[in-house]
Amino acid sequence: MKNNLHLVADSAHKIDPMIDPEGYAQYIDHRRTDITKQCIDQMKMVYDQTVNFSKNLDAAKGLALLGDPGIGKTVQVENALRDSNASVEYKKASTMSAIGFYYALFYNRQPHRILVLDDFDLIHHTQAVHIMSMLKTATENIYKPRVVIWDKQPTSYMIENNIPNQFEYWGNIIWITNESPESIMKKPKLRQHMGALVGPDGRFRPIVLNWTKEQKFLWTIHLIKNEEILGANCMKKRGGYSQEIQDTVVDFLTKEYSKLVSISPRGACNIADDMLNFPDSWREKTLSLNVFAWQGDK
Repeated sequence: MKNNLHLVADSAHKIDPMIDPEGYAQYIDHRRTDITKQCIDQMKMVYDQTVNFSKNLDAAKGLALLGDPGIGKTVQVENALRDSNASVEYKKASTMSAIGFYYALFYNRQPHRILVLDDFDLIHHTQAVHIMSMLKTATENIYKPRVVIWDKQPTSYMIENNIPNQFEYWGNIIWITNESPESIMKKPKLRQHMGALVGPDGRFRPIVLNWTKEQKFLWTIHLIKNEEILGANCMKKRGGYSQEIQDTVVDFLTKEYSKLVSISPRGACNIADDMLNFPDSWREKTLSLNVFAWQGDK
């Protein structure tokens, strides 16, 4: 699942940088501007669809956001839900078990309550099938309670806290995952559930940010230069980093682009932090650690 980039006229691709360096530079600038705008528009779409979802909870019961780690998916969802004054609980769900998911559903079963499952990655989860089965039940698109069932013996926690083996669920779910649709569909046991969850007729409204490396690079540069993610709006360090560090991060990402497997705003924050704390070795540290890519990296 790739994004279609209608960047510039086809004739621009025929510009020879050796014959017309100025024209080629203009083409590159236009291309990068268009890609950056596309990324901005897609992130705005995440915000807008989350706001719309939170205000129409009697309609769709689930919203799914799939895409690269570290690009700001969760930030957009948090901002949208805050601005909507939504009733919400956030769960970092990377290590959530099936019974843990059952508990989360039980405690957020009220009407118009949103459960946000962040980093809810399932392709390597040993209990993925059980979890996806409960996801399907909880997001059945009907205006009546969905009955969620725990079909095993009750745990001691369930007994102690009066959690039944089944209950009526009225809530809504936002599922945020770093996995791509392609990676999930490669797992035969998950494929049948995936279509029912985020397919054309699925229970979740899907948003897929399957960005290329170039898109993530330009999005990161945009956030550094225009949104001050390493400065006044930095979430990693109070007050942000010096302008010198910010400029060095941009220069490093630009010059080392071909060596970096993955580029993201979160990664840029980590590089800035390493510059501050390891001034003599941050470059080697960054290059040695940047060896893993998301399924969608191109």
